[in-house]
Amino acid sequence: MIQSGKKCQRDRDALAFFFQNPPHVPDMYCRIATLSDLPALLHLERYCFNPFLGFGRRRWRYLITGSACTTLLLFHQETLVAYLCLLPHQGWQGLEIRALAVHWSFRQKGLGRWLIQLSQALSRQWHMRALYLSVDCENTAALSLYQQAGFQTSAELADYYGPDRHGLRMRCHSIA
Repeated sequence: MIQSGKKCQRDRDALAFFFQNPPHVPDMYCRIATLSDLPALLHLERYCFNPFLGFGRRRWRYLITGSACTTLLLFHQETLVAYLCLLPHQGWQGLEIRALAVHWSFRQKGLGRWLIQLSQALSRQWHMRALYLSVDCENTAALSLYQQAGFQTSAELADYYGPDRHGLRMRCHSIA
């Protein structure tokens, strides 16, 4: 399991943001993902995404235990309602949003916007030049959220989400 000093510090930074700037939804708590969270992660992922496009058990296991990712989970009472997976790329000094999901019953409550703000704050704190993500062109709600947060299209991704399901690569420059 990768638990380098940098990864541990990034995990602490993400949790600190939650406590300093909690989302405006009552009865929420957060924690960093562990292997024991796999069933809940997979359940929410299947609920939010096409099953052919989701990460699946093997990839989530790697992201949690073998990668430099920080995966923050948001719970309402005891139910996982949102997650954010961030991957820092030291070579090009960028922070990538690998996955972001919010359960439909918690949409339009500001959680997606809060997760984007968290990503932007951590990108600045970790001295990254930019924040990156990929999004399905048909996901108009996510596109609108990202554009409002300052993301701009940097590339079109033909058939990225399957035949005739195009994606966009988006980028938001970090402001120190």
